[in-house]
Amino acid sequence: MIRSLSSFSFGTAEYLLKSIGLSTYGFAVTSKVVDDEQNKRYSRGVFEFGVSSPLFVLPTTAAIINLLSFIWGAISIYNGDRDVGESLLLQMLLAGCIVMKCFPIYEAIALRSDSGKMPAKITIFALFLTGTLYAIASIIFK
Repeated sequence: MIRSLSSFSFGTAEYLLKSIGLSTYGFAVTSKVVDDEQNKRYSRGVFEFGVSSPLFVLPTTAAIINLLSFIWGAISIYNGDRDVGESLLLQMLLAGCIVMKCFPIYEAIALRSDSGKMPAKITIFALFLTGTLYAIASIIFK
């Protein structure tokens, strides 16, 4: 999920901008393992979110949207709304699978306190983007 929402979207945008003659972002290859703490996290297979990069905005937004939709669906089913429970079963299953796949993002946002934690700037922007998308969707689909 992280790869498809970040690198593929940025690669497509860079290609389209380059095709029409506009400037592109460009990416510089850097060393990913700088200190011992990063090396330990890397050897354990823990994602490194410590750098404030625009590549993290889309996956974080998608993770927040899926978590909120899963929570809303679970509350609707718990409250006994049978119509919602029966019609949302497969959607709840899909949202639950995505929530489990996004656990490293939730961990980086809320649980981690090391330098690999998700920057607050990215989290706040993703929350703002989530709220904006929700507001637009509620206006369109009302």
